[in-house]
Amino acid sequence: MKLTSVHDLKPNRIVETLEGTILRSYPLSMGFARNRWIPIRRVILADSSGWVIVKVWGSVATELLRHQRIRIEGGYCFEQNGSLCVTIGIHPRLMICTQA
Repeated sequence: MKLTSVHDLKPNRIVETLEGTILRSYPLSMGFARNRWIPIRRVILADSSGWVIVKVWGSVATELLRHQRIRIEGGYCFEQNGSLCVTIGIHPRLMICTQA
């Protein structure tokens, strides 16, 4: 498992592993996917090399708090409005390493 830093992210690529601390958590919203409504939350994830917006889907979106350390496995990096974003999809591979 290769740990990727925020500085090394490139658009339209799969992110093997990304670990960082949540600096900001935006309000929860709902999105319609696979014929049902699913909670969605955007968070700002930072590591020693920078920060990136992460789009979190599913039940884990309701559990994230500021200052938690999380690890994302198998995310997808894309470019939106000129900035990089990472999404973990509907079935998250996200682990909360430390509680806030």
